Amino acid sequence: METIKVNGRTYKAKELDFNFLCDLQDAGINIEELETKIMSATRVYVAYCMGAPLELAGNEINSHIIGGGDMTEIVEVFVKKAEDSDFFRALSKETDEKESPKRTTKKKDTEVTE
Repeated sequence: METIKVNGRTYKAKELDFNFLCDLQDAGINIEELETKIMSATRVYVAYCMGAPLELAGNEINSHIIGGGDMTEIVEVFVKKAEDSDFFRALSKETDEKESPKRTTKKKDTEVTE
């Protein structure tokens, strides 16, 4: 079982699913923004694992870092869970299929002039 340790407490690292995606969106983060908003997304993930509000999760992360804790370990678990998530992979595949243009071949009309 994977865990995250925040401010001296250990939490089960939850799988990323539809409910987590909704939590991200409620926090104003689109799935495409995970890399650019990694700290905010990580706070949402910690809150999700804690079963707590975002502000409490943010306060715990803040105390964790002030107390000498490492944010990198939490982010690494979150990123791994995102990469391993069947739901995120399926969603990503669906998005890729919608965004990739389908090739169609049109016959060109050729005009013959004499």
